[in-house]
Amino acid sequence: MMKVLTTAIALFFTTQGFASEWPEIDFPKSSQVEVVADSMRYHGYPMKTWVLKDKQSQMMMANFFKQQWLDSSDRFDARMFNGDYVINSLQDPYLLTARINQTYDGVIAYIGITKNISDSELNKATATRFPKLPQTVVMSDIQSTDIYKQGRTLVMNNSQSLSANYHYYRRHFQQKGWIENSAMLDTLSGKAVLQMSQGTDLIDICFNRKESKTYIVANQVKEGL
Repeated sequence: MMKVLTTAIALFFTTQGFASEWPEIDFPKSSQVEVVADSMRYHGYPMKTWVLKDKQSQMMMANFFKQQWLDSSDRFDARMFNGDYVINSLQDPYLLTARINQTYDGVIAYIGITKNISDSELNKATATRFPKLPQTVVMSDIQSTDIYKQGRTLVMNNSQSLSANYHYYRRHFQQKGWIENSAMLDTLSGKAVLQMSQGTDLIDICFNRKESKTYIVANQVKEGL
């Protein structure tokens, strides 16, 4: 879903709107709907997401959201993508997205609303830079907030070795006063893990060497706001 949303943001957010309230989404009465995230950021953009399960067919579910969003859209797109039916509705400054996957007994749909924001607000949202080695590519950066904690998950990759990445993060957080809870570096299997903490803040980092690249997944949790 995130890859589709990244592409959709780039294609649809060409102007800056000023609406202040998030649009409401109606779901089929027959659907089982769960909130995935009510307050999160994806690459700095505010976002809300839901997952929906229903016994309806893929096309019936697609028609439900088409009818709901089409007339309200500044721009609208609906098409098949890798077996899923993907709908994008720009209702400036919001992008509403539905990705509908056909299962053996119905559908699973991922619904999201992403809000476009000004460059200054985006820069402020992404001001907390996560440490990384030169030429590291950030594939995904998701931040979430609730009343108890802040969470952040990053997926990155670079061409440097497993050991170079592992020791870089281990040294970086140790120099910042973090305590090492657990660590493992296995160059033969191409895998490494590192868990460190500072007070109630915790970070887990997994490393995987594959096809001449090292992939890094970092999960950071901070208590409070």
